[in-house]
Amino acid sequence: MTVVNFLMRIISVSFNAYLTSVIGSSGMGLFQLIMTVYGLAVTFSCAGIRLSATRVITEASFGNKYDSNKTFNKCIEYVIFFGILASLILYFLSEFISKRFIGDISCTSSLKILSISLPFVAVNAAFSGYFTAKEQIPQYSVILLTEQISRIIIIVAILKKNPEINDYPVVIVIGMTTAEIISFILAKAFKSCVSSKTSSLPSINMKEIIRIAFPDASGTLFRSLLLTVEHLMIPKGFEKSGKNLENSLSAYGNIHGIALPIILFPCAVLNSLSALIIPELAKMKEFNSRELINKTVKRNLKLTLFYSLACFAICFLGAPLLSNIIYKTDEAVQYIRILAPLIPVMYMDTVTDGMLKGLDKQFSSMIYNIIDSLICVILVYFLLPLYSVKGYIFILYISEIINFTLSFSKLAETCEIRFQKEFSKGSSMSAERKRYSAFRREYEYQ
Repeated sequence: MTVVNFLMRIISVSFNAYLTSVIGSSGMGLFQLIMTVYGLAVTFSCAGIRLSATRVITEASFGNKYDSNKTFNKCIEYVIFFGILASLILYFLSEFISKRFIGDISCTSSLKILSISLPFVAVNAAFSGYFTAKEQIPQYSVILLTEQISRIIIIVAILKKNPEINDYPVVIVIGMTTAEIISFILAKAFKSCVSSKTSSLPSINMKEIIRIAFPDASGTLFRSLLLTVEHLMIPKGFEKSGKNLENSLSAYGNIHGIALPIILFPCAVLNSLSALIIPELAKMKEFNSRELINKTVKRNLKLTLFYSLACFAICFLGAPLLSNIIYKTDEAVQYIRILAPLIPVMYMDTVTDGMLKGLDKQFSSMIYNIIDSLICVILVYFLLPLYSVKGYIFILYISEIINFTLSFSKLAETCEIRFQKEFSKGSSMSAERKRYSAFRREYEYQ
């Protein structure tokens, strides 16, 4: 999964560089605003199903009390409603959103096309949870990679065939929507190949799916709403500080379309860890293995810290080289260097958030994300008109530090983390680990 994530990041950053050369940094800024609105719609359509499906299917498979296929079907019933509802809302409000919030009526067509993808996005999120819980990572990785490659092929093919086209966002979203449909077809085919026959065991109750999904969905949705408001306010805030619209979109595009993709590129390793640690910690929790949970959490934190410090050094020292090799420009060098010190905080927060969800603390994670987003919106409103880009950099720092501090405090409280000498003794297998491994072998044999 890590290899595929790295490959996807390489493709994504390279394709971003290609798009930037075609549509410019201001065009990337406008496209990022469209994606911000789309991100909110995606969050609503998925309704927390990725986490919920991972948890309930893990419980169904590992506990041998429920049938995983029936449970997955319940997950589909839950999420398809939200996918269709989100699609209808985005379709009928696309013109209003483009005119009132994005400030460019030409974005209407892009949003309408993206609305078609939402039911497929929702079901694909459920498939993601299923494959993660079933540890079918190669199959899931192939689906993700195929989706990304097909999206790029479609977009490039349209641009090559119609070089005179002006509405670039429409071309990009056509590729995205088609790729989501391809991903859905592949996921359905792979599940048919790997899933076992339906047993006489019952399905997990829908209430359990909702119990896990609701905190994650409501928190993520509220945070996504605040993030959408925040990102739509950013170019307007830059304008109020004295920049014209094109320069505002250009600054926004440089930060979010160029600098942050480089900063977050090495995080592919941790995204894999964050996704896969959820079912593992859920199994340990089911086994009531407190000592093993504590050691696992400590080891993950330690390795993440070392890894993130190395990535910080590479990004900070190699910013000119990275920017010029990837984007053929040095416009983003200052932003990469300014944001590089945030890497340890951002990377540690990614892993911490995944471990909290695996330990059934998604409600706490939701609250912290909401607090973080509220602070961001307030600061964007007051600081950007006064301090422009410098104010936004300050906001990014405050946001990430607050979120990580709250999340880490909750994890330390949950796992009773103590930074003692035993912290480095992760290589020796304790008696509890042996019992847990024996329990897993027995489960896999059954």
